Amino acid sequence: MKTDVTKDVLAGVLSGLLVWFVPLWAAPSSPDTTAQESAQPEKSETGTGKQPASGVKLDIRISGIEGELLDNARAYLGLEQKKNDPLLSSLWIRHLYKKAVDQIRESLRPFGYYNAQVKASLEQQGDHLWQARFHVDPGPRTKVVELDLKLLGEGAGEKELQKALQGFSLKKGDYLDDAVYEKGKAGLITLAEEIGYPDAQASKAQIVVDPRSNTARVVLHLDTGKKYYIDSIRLHQDVLNEDFVRRYLVDVQPGDVYSQENLLEIQRALIEAGYFSLVGIKPQFDEVRENRVPVDVRLEPGKRQFYSFGLGFDTDIGVNLSVRWNHRRLNRRGHKADAQMKLSMNNSYLLGNYWIPIRDPRTTKLGFSARLEREVLDDSESNMFDVNAGYYWEKGDWLTKYYTEFKYEKFTLGDQAAQTTHFLSLGATLQRTWRAPDKLPYLRQAWAMFGDINGAPSGISSTYYLRAHLKARAYLPLFGRGRLVLRGEYGTATVGDFDLYPTSLRFYAGGDNSVRGYDWKTLGPEDTQGNVIGGRQVLTASMEYDHQVAEKWLAAGFVDAGNAYNDALDHVFIGAGFGARWLSPVGTVRLDLAWPFNRENDEQTRFSDLRVHFGFEVLM
Repeated sequence: MKTDVTKDVLAGVLSGLLVWFVPLWAAPSSPDTTAQESAQPEKSETGTGKQPASGVKLDIRISGIEGELLDNARAYLGLEQKKNDPLLSSLWIRHLYKKAVDQIRESLRPFGYYNAQVKASLEQQGDHLWQARFHVDPGPRTKVVELDLKLLGEGAGEKELQKALQGFSLKKGDYLDDAVYEKGKAGLITLAEEIGYPDAQASKAQIVVDPRSNTARVVLHLDTGKKYYIDSIRLHQDVLNEDFVRRYLVDVQPGDVYSQENLLEIQRALIEAGYFSLVGIKPQFDEVRENRVPVDVRLEPGKRQFYSFGLGFDTDIGVNLSVRWNHRRLNRRGHKADAQMKLSMNNSYLLGNYWIPIRDPRTTKLGFSARLEREVLDDSESNMFDVNAGYYWEKGDWLTKYYTEFKYEKFTLGDQAAQTTHFLSLGATLQRTWRAPDKLPYLRQAWAMFGDINGAPSGISSTYYLRAHLKARAYLPLFGRGRLVLRGEYGTATVGDFDLYPTSLRFYAGGDNSVRGYDWKTLGPEDTQGNVIGGRQVLTASMEYDHQVAEKWLAAGFVDAGNAYNDALDHVFIGAGFGARWLSPVGTVRLDLAWPFNRENDEQTRFSDLRVHFGFEVLM
């Protein structure tokens, strides 16, 4: 037992001595014996960092190269990587310095420099400061004199691959660059996988360099392997009818080329359906027959119901409370429903919708809705109930709706007696929104338009009418950080008996999204007592300049003009002011101070006429 202990002790002592003496023996006897003194550098970069706990400090300067060459040299340099190590010692610095010249030379080779010359020096200043100096002459750069590119396998005749090979990123006569070569190789392999060759690989890939002549021969032989196709798409879920789920997969079918792009398209279509929280795609290559790959799709159902509550304020309707409910999956046929309620002093409503996907459920659906609404203004009061059935069709960026609507409304205007009306209408809506990609939340280039036309005959309605309403908005970039916001609205109606025409169909102006400086729905034709009763037509326009003053803050200045009228636009109201915008993730919160510049009878504007407008805006 004593002998074993003695052996262990001796082994530990010998190991400790080796740890200390081997680096000392391997290090140069003098800092200047293995390298020449560097010349005074023309350009240099100093490495800085925290001093190691040992008290030894290392200052590294590399001159003669810059940019990517300098960055790569520092990444390769062991001295650079260890200079802030708390255990750094003088012995370890000398050991790392011995390898530095070779490391710098190696770092330049990926850029085509195979004959770099490095002058190096290592000096000790005082007890703790070491200075390492490297002056690098990269020398001539290697050129590609021969490029051997080939396609092998079943995909050798693919036109897309042949075109990509002809456009390979590295050309004969170019300077050698490993990163460019690797990028071109990876691009070819990725393209082969995208068009159905998942086994594609480089059967031969090499760069042969002759440092004496500074020339290189580049070889890349791409073997595509076999081309694969999708055999079947097997759905694993039990929440919806399978034939309904498959209606979302019209863009990818069995027999299509097996590719990552097609697999991602399957996943994207099912995620956007809104029924599933997880869509897992797994190709089964162990079941491949005649180059056809079965694809398993596992679907995890999402949460069926969602509730939200909100407390808000805007100057049109004041303080308001909102409640929303959404049911994302009512049955196995994918029907959906939602409802929302908003309560305020001026306007309150309860709305319910029922949605039925039809044909291609991504683009077409039937919608049924019922709405109860009460509106109380200074000059009018309205209680309304309507039922709406619509066919919704989306094509590209356009959304179209064809609908029929039954409306029952009881309304009072000024001192007039209450009127009760009913209408059975037909209508169509067309809208589109476009925005420049990757510009959220600060949109500087975008536009949106909305158009609606509807009408009712007199035989089955209280009176006949034909009504059209158009809205448009555009954001245009201006100067470095600004945008010009243009907004316009036009509406017109032909009505049989205007006294029976309800307030919900009449046109008004004024408010946050109309002519600022005037209260909501306070501009329009008036009765003999001066009560605003709305008109058959409306025309408004707005021009605003927004300037970004911080990441999510804008300063704004604007001018609005317009009015609602019956036959002729004989008076145009103008409002102007300034405001602030906060760019939230879901829309723009607006605060505006606006003045009415020409009130009725052309009264002069006073400071007391200031209107504060506060609201929320999203692109239509």
